[in-house]
Amino acid sequence: MTGKKENLRDLRSLDNAGVVKFGNNHKFQVKGYGKVTNGNFTVNQVAYVEGLQHDLISVLQHVMGTDNQVVFNEEGSIISNVGTNEVLLKSKRHGDMFTLDIKPIVGKPLVCLLSKAPTDVSWLWHRRLPHLNFRNLNKLVVNVLVRGLPVLKFDNDTLCAVCEQGKQHHQGHPIIVDSNIVEPLELLHIDLCRPSTVETLHKKRAADAEVNVADKRNNKCFKE
Repeated sequence: MTGKKENLRDLRSLDNAGVVKFGNNHKFQVKGYGKVTNGNFTVNQVAYVEGLQHDLISVLQHVMGTDNQVVFNEEGSIISNVGTNEVLLKSKRHGDMFTLDIKPIVGKPLVCLLSKAPTDVSWLWHRRLPHLNFRNLNKLVVNVLVRGLPVLKFDNDTLCAVCEQGKQHHQGHPIIVDSNIVEPLELLHIDLCRPSTVETLHKKRAADAEVNVADKRNNKCFKE
């Protein structure tokens, strides 16, 4: 829990979210929940308690339901991921207190300072936000436009097969200016279509004039 509202991201204001009782028997209302992140390490479900002077962190929250582990020694604490053996955060001990050495991102994060998202996470959000390009995906992170979007730098190492297929287009048919007829009474193939059933605002149909012209030409040919 924290009393610094500016450190929280994706803050969800809630009514009757609970009460926190301090050591002097004073009670303060929980105003909502958000998350604190430095771009590489994120603490979720952080309660915002207005009036709280010191931030409090639960060790159980970091290990419950995650692959993380917390190790304490004389120098401080180490939070790491068991599956990847990656050290997420190192913190020094101050006297008898084990503090969490994290500098939360306040305001708009700089993409150049954010940690690069894993490949599977990048493609996951690329598909969730219907195949949005990674440049605009990073703009969503910087401007905090999507709730729940991890504060990471998204990048693509390979080309999306679906995007590549969707951008393919057929080459247009060549425009024939000259007629292919080389002698009189030669058979001529013409593609005709009936008038369009959709009318314009002025009650006109695009194919009416073309069909009338074609009918006149055919009648003239038959008479001759």
